[in-house]
Amino acid sequence: MSNAFYDIESLRFYSEDEIEMREMMTARFASVVKRSLQSVNRAWSFTRVEGPILTPRNVVGDAYDESDIFVTQVKKAGQNLVLRPETTKSSYAAAIPMLSKNGTKEFLKKNLPLCVWQVGKSFRVEKSDGATAAKLRFNEFYQQEFQCIYSVGTLADYRAIVLHDIKLEMLRFFPSNVLRVVDSDRLPSYSESTIDIEVKHGDEWREVASCSIRTDFHEECRVFELAIGLDRLVEIYTHWNEEFPR
Repeated sequence: MSNAFYDIESLRFYSEDEIEMREMMTARFASVVKRSLQSVNRAWSFTRVEGPILTPRNVVGDAYDESDIFVTQVKKAGQNLVLRPETTKSSYAAAIPMLSKNGTKEFLKKNLPLCVWQVGKSFRVEKSDGATAAKLRFNEFYQQEFQCIYSVGTLADYRAIVLHDIKLEMLRFFPSNVLRVVDSDRLPSYSESTIDIEVKHGDEWREVASCSIRTDFHEECRVFELAIGLDRLVEIYTHWNEEFPR
């Protein structure tokens, strides 16, 4: 399992085996999402991007307040730079030119559906609940997030299809009695609905992925977001392998 060599439980060091496990999961989940969506609609296009960790405060928006995020004293364009709490906004920023006409603001609906995804570190203070290894809440952690953008009024239930296939993929790592899909106990302001995938860790169920229908990209679109906590998955998987070797 990961270590806290700085003697701060929420700051973790990972071994080569754990890094390779994270990278393997990343590739498999990306393959599952692409296969699942294109099995319903072959028009889906996919692009992986990498956005900056340093983000203007106004880009993060109201979903996170000052107790949630790490704010630097450095300002650019009149905004404090913060360590991003998630990758969503940078994926949105990358998607806009792909859905605009020749660098203008004219929206090109014909370029939908589009999935923009990335893997990278996010940072959260976790002040309200505390960042501790026991709770699998870390101040910095790897996320794999897919922003699957499609037209309002689309009849296909893309979330149900991807959720089913991602759960099957996770069953390669965990037995079925410790994996469940549940309605989230929190509903962010940007979400019409959120469903979580949880894995039992000790006596507690821990969220390892969330699936939201987001409404904060463009009025003509909905976004199915799949957010996977890679470090949490690796941590639980490593624990299971140590306690119940296969």
